[in-house]
Amino acid sequence: MARYQCPDCQYSYDETLGHPHEGFAPGTPWSQVPDDFSCPDCAVRDKEDFVLIGAAPSGNAATSQVVAPAPPTSEPVAAAPAAPTAPQRPQPAPVARAAPAAGTAYRKWICITCGHVYDEALGDEHEGFPPGTLFGQIPDDWCCPDCGASKEDYVLYEDRG
Repeated sequence: MARYQCPDCQYSYDETLGHPHEGFAPGTPWSQVPDDFSCPDCAVRDKEDFVLIGAAPSGNAATSQVVAPAPPTSEPVAAAPAAPTAPQRPQPAPVARAAPAAGTAYRKWICITCGHVYDEALGDEHEGFPPGTLFGQIPDDWCCPDCGASKEDYVLYEDRG
């Protein structure tokens, strides 16, 4: 199995380990990582920018490889099997939430790693959190959608204006 590295931040995708947080189980070959994948650490580089490091790519890796032509044969040639489709990233289950008590003030939380702000009043529909989802109602294994930091890396955001 091979490893592919981001040329900016040195994050590496190891086919043996996969990246479960991004939805890629251990053993997921690079060729099955979607083409729109971007570096989960720096979000600057796209899949096409990653550089092969370490071992040789797996047999079905989507990299430039020289393939020797098949020897001539008089037998009919069978059609090549269809290429596997890229796995879809798992979508979080919608969060069941109780309506906040009357007079509840929505708060904002900020990721201390990258500055992403979670606003309870707005929620985050992309992550499956409708408007009004309190930070405490978000699952403990949730991670920052921008940098991957854990929920524990968020602190209460105080407006200084």
